Amino acid sequence: MKDAALGFMNRRRALALLGGAGAAAVAAGNAQTAATCVAPAPTMTEGPYWVDEKLFRSDIRTDPATGVARPGVPLNLTVKVQNTSGGGCAALAGALVDIWHCDAIGIYSDESAYNPGGGTGTVVTKGQKFLRGYQVTDDAGQVQFLTIYPGWYGGRTIHIHVRVRTYAGTTVLDDFVSQFFFDDAISNAVLSQAPYNTRTSARDTTNSNDMIYAGAANSSRMLLNLTKTDTGYAGVITMAVSLKTPAAAAPVIAPGGVANAAGGGAGVAPGAWTSIYGTNLAATTYTMAGADVVNGKLPTTLAGVSVQIDGKAAYPYYVSPTQINALAPADSAAGPVPVTVTNAAGTSAAVTATLQPVLPGLFTTSNYVRSAAAKPGDTIEIYGTGFGPAKTTVDYGSVFNGAYETSNPVTVTIGGIQAVVLFAGLVGPGLYQMNVTVPVGLADGDHPVVASVAGLNTQSTALLKSAS
Repeated sequence: MKDAALGFMNRRRALALLGGAGAAAVAAGNAQTAATCVAPAPTMTEGPYWVDEKLFRSDIRTDPATGVARPGVPLNLTVKVQNTSGGGCAALAGALVDIWHCDAIGIYSDESAYNPGGGTGTVVTKGQKFLRGYQVTDDAGQVQFLTIYPGWYGGRTIHIHVRVRTYAGTTVLDDFVSQFFFDDAISNAVLSQAPYNTRTSARDTTNSNDMIYAGAANSSRMLLNLTKTDTGYAGVITMAVSLKTPAAAAPVIAPGGVANAAGGGAGVAPGAWTSIYGTNLAATTYTMAGADVVNGKLPTTLAGVSVQIDGKAAYPYYVSPTQINALAPADSAAGPVPVTVTNAAGTSAAVTATLQPVLPGLFTTSNYVRSAAAKPGDTIEIYGTGFGPAKTTVDYGSVFNGAYETSNPVTVTIGGIQAVVLFAGLVGPGLYQMNVTVPVGLADGDHPVVASVAGLNTQSTALLKSAS
């Protein structure tokens, strides 16, 4: 969806880096707030298996240490949260929604010795973190998770735990805990499949005799609406809670908090992706979705947040309370210019950033320009922003197709050796691609990658792993 929105073709890796920490997660998009209010969700015990792992992710199937996913029937879970604290049922934006549950044979992660029953025996999963994670609700009060259909353990029906928290900064304002449940007929069909059917006995508890489900008022409110998909199931639920939310506060940009979004160099360049750091910048975390692009134009307001650079509207792609990534507008000025952020609570005081025609930076993951190693003689693609104008005039705020060579020549060195640059140009709004041949004779190991344009260099920390 992100690539389609910006016309970046298959440049997903570079684009995802514009989302700040965790923004590569599955975006909830522009789903609308539920049209009608639902009955209040009942409070239910968090149980003995809650661990505050603080894992910001939407795909919770894996253990982060190994990347190995727990086997089971895929479940795409959508949770929509309404807040009734002010009357009505407004979408609760900016809340943390944690879920955690057992795997297909009843095992929870990060637990000391316990016995789920059904022939599993005593298990120890201390330090493992599979099937746990949280997301932050968008403007529609919605989050999405990719997980597996849970199995059962002794004395409990099949369920998923959920916790919703609101924050003021790092302080928890309010906390709500409940559980989601499944239609028993669907659960029976799932349990007949591997690996669920490897248990040596049948489950001993269904919804009708579960102590939590049967003991809570309005517990049927917490049954997931399940739909069969090509690979598994999709589950949707809207839950109404009453939680305190932080008072609106005007945004504050940190001193020196305007920089190139790829390389981190202080300042801003026209048509370059720019990061703005501060506090209270946005009420929630949101990444631009395809629906935000209207008639080929990038939005100038995202989740109620807008940015002005030298008095001109920028194009926000990612907003959060502490970071905004935005495409700087076209501008012929140079030197100190004001930068402001506006949200529902007001406009920040202006900070001064240096506007210059070129401010190059390379996109990296863990400092590497590409995840895989390259051999001498290979032609690789590297991506960056801030490499200046193209030979063909491009509207920075519009989606476009094609590739447009930079006006200023770009040179690249790898390990201090001059590399052949086959192409350097603009391939999407603010996104530059360099096709580079890895120098012959480059030794195995990590080597710095530096791109230069108009006398300015990219960050010195970018690396390429060479393996002959």
